[in-house]
Amino acid sequence: MAEWRLVELRLRAEGPCPMAGWSGSAAYRILVETTRREAEPKNKIYAHPIYLGGRPLLTGVDGRAAVLEPGARLAIRAAMSEQDAYYLLAAVSKNPRPEAPCHLEAEQLSLTALEPALPDGHGFATVKLVFAPTAFMFHGRDVLYPSPQRIAYSLTKTYRDMFGTDLKQLADRAPTALELTHFAVRPVRVGIGEARTVPAYIGKAELAIYGNVETWLALLKLGQATGVGISRAIGFGKYKIKEIKKLA
Repeated sequence: MAEWRLVELRLRAEGPCPMAGWSGSAAYRILVETTRREAEPKNKIYAHPIYLGGRPLLTGVDGRAAVLEPGARLAIRAAMSEQDAYYLLAAVSKNPRPEAPCHLEAEQLSLTALEPALPDGHGFATVKLVFAPTAFMFHGRDVLYPSPQRIAYSLTKTYRDMFGTDLKQLADRAPTALELTHFAVRPVRVGIGEARTVPAYIGKAELAIYGNVETWLALLKLGQATGVGISRAIGFGKYKIKEIKKLA
């Protein structure tokens, strides 16, 4: 199986940069087209929305648009295989200007290993999460809230795809291991390009975890890099862990 890296590409806008559509679509396009200068990507890329000032840029959400001022510094993050990350590194080192709808210059590219370790440890914990646009699908139906079971199946499937270990038995225990104790989310429409909008939700949630706490926490931490749900290649499903409380 491939080894995986969390990539962060820091960029500077050389001129005004209008952004009307979903910033995750732009991030994915920049990563793929830049990597292709060196070689065709071999594995899946889990892009994030573009970050500005450390926060996701939510352009395209309910028609939101923005113009990045000259000199604005932004970051593109993604989970990529080690091989594709080094293709990207080679491409950026040869030409720091990525393919983009506006003039950007790459200033720094960092790579951090994504560890497959799943520690064992039982108990009880609560986790507070903040979601950027996220959506799940269940038999063709949109699931527009942070369903613990959908989160569990998404995390365990991604872990299997990345590291080759089947965690289906763990996921099947999610109804007795994970409980949504609080959430405050709202539905949004996200313009992902070519005049297409899709439904999602944004907001906050708190999960209670019982049983294999350390394993679930490790999966949730990995999920910050890969996201959960559908359309993760273009930056959907990204969340941030705001607080972890271990209560037993």
